[in-house]
Amino acid sequence: MNARALGWESPCPSLHLPPVRDEHRALTWYGAARFGRVRVVAWTCHQHRVTFYELCEAGGLAFIRRTVDRDGGRAVSYSEAWSCRRAREMWSALMAGLVR
Repeated sequence: MNARALGWESPCPSLHLPPVRDEHRALTWYGAARFGRVRVVAWTCHQHRVTFYELCEAGGLAFIRRTVDRDGGRAVSYSEAWSCRRAREMWSALMAGLVR
């Protein structure tokens, strides 16, 4: 179903994750932020999804930040920090439904 059929004015410009695959791998998520200032370099839709993800870089490393909107509050968690190259590989795996 397209965005217009759902009553949205225009198509969403952000990425929407595909369903998770049966063979997916679970990422470990941590509650504490490791970096004070980060640069978000990629993201998924936060307008039409309860859970959204951001690929962040800080201090020469990169990680995935997961935000879940529930009951008027937000729960934010973080993956481990990897090299930027490895983080982009994990981001691609997330976009393919291979990790969550």
